[in-house]
Amino acid sequence: MDLASLSLLFAYFGTLGFLALFGWHRYYLTFLYFRHRDRPILGVPTWDTLPEIPFVTVQLPIYNEKFVVSRLLAAVTRLDYPRDRLEIQVLDDSTDETQALARREVENYQKAGVPICYLHRKDREGYKAGALQAGLEVAKGKYIAVFDADFLPNSDFLRRLIPYFYAQEPVGMVQARWGHLNQDY
Repeated sequence: MDLASLSLLFAYFGTLGFLALFGWHRYYLTFLYFRHRDRPILGVPTWDTLPEIPFVTVQLPIYNEKFVVSRLLAAVTRLDYPRDRLEIQVLDDSTDETQALARREVENYQKAGVPICYLHRKDREGYKAGALQAGLEVAKGKYIAVFDADFLPNSDFLRRLIPYFYAQEPVGMVQARWGHLNQDY
């Protein structure tokens, strides 16, 4: 066997060994997950033991979402969180009839006592990030929750999420698990 064939064989088995270790590591992580999935996370207070209930701003960036905006607003306005500690921002960059629909729904929720506001930008500079930045400039919340137009949070979402920011270790961001309504398609 010549040197080129030997080095090619060595590279092949080296790569194969690396992939085998990588695969084994994934199985090991899966094993650890199932072994410890019911164990509580230490140092995270419960909702009832929080030192304070922080002000939270929920941002909803939308762009031409006429088919889902009503469903989104209905889900977000059902959040079980103190109304005096909550602000909901509808950040609308739409150029179609979503504008009128979203504005009308926001006005109806405002009349019902929901702390919600409608912000519309005409220029879409920065796209979704630009809309979020424009909302941050007027946001009152200590914490910001961003929900895309197809995200429907459970009513207890904030009550379950906020305590993680008061864990013993400093936390700067929490990402929650989410799913899709049309996951079978």
